[in-house]
Amino acid sequence: MANQDRRRPGWLMVLVAAGVGMVILGAGVSGCSRDGGRPAATSSSNPAAVSTTVMIDGNKHTMIAGVDCISSAAQPSASPPESGDLTTRIGVHDDSASVSLAVSDEKPPTVDGFAISLKIGNDQYQLPYQATKSPTQVQATKDGKSYTVTGTGEATTPGESVMRQVTFGVHVTCP
Repeated sequence: MANQDRRRPGWLMVLVAAGVGMVILGAGVSGCSRDGGRPAATSSSNPAAVSTTVMIDGNKHTMIAGVDCISSAAQPSASPPESGDLTTRIGVHDDSASVSLAVSDEKPPTVDGFAISLKIGNDQYQLPYQATKSPTQVQATKDGKSYTVTGTGEATTPGESVMRQVTFGVHVTCP
């Protein structure tokens, strides 16, 4: 029994040292999660597939795919500039369509930038990433985690050699 008593203080020291190390490690990790006093970006990526609807010039496609939504502090110096305090970047794609949106936290939300592509058969519509040019060009509504975005944008379209104005709409829900 005397041998057991001699081993206990050593084990106790090891356990105390391990506990102190975990506390220090935890404090260091939590200290790294801040970005100059601004909240860290939050992501609501979800591998579960949800329904997203995309429409360009009357051509409609429904995607059943995972939606990536990342919110972070708005960057007024970004290209295109982001408005409001918080920007949510939304991305979703499948084999036939792709959507990328930058939406502000303003009420109503503004769309600071967007890109959409849609393939219907052999035809391809491409709206490259672009900023909105006027407050009425693109409109967004938000209901909980769902966004509906409608408007017009410059796109390459089937059978056209130059970009032209097209109407579009997107309904997407963040996880």
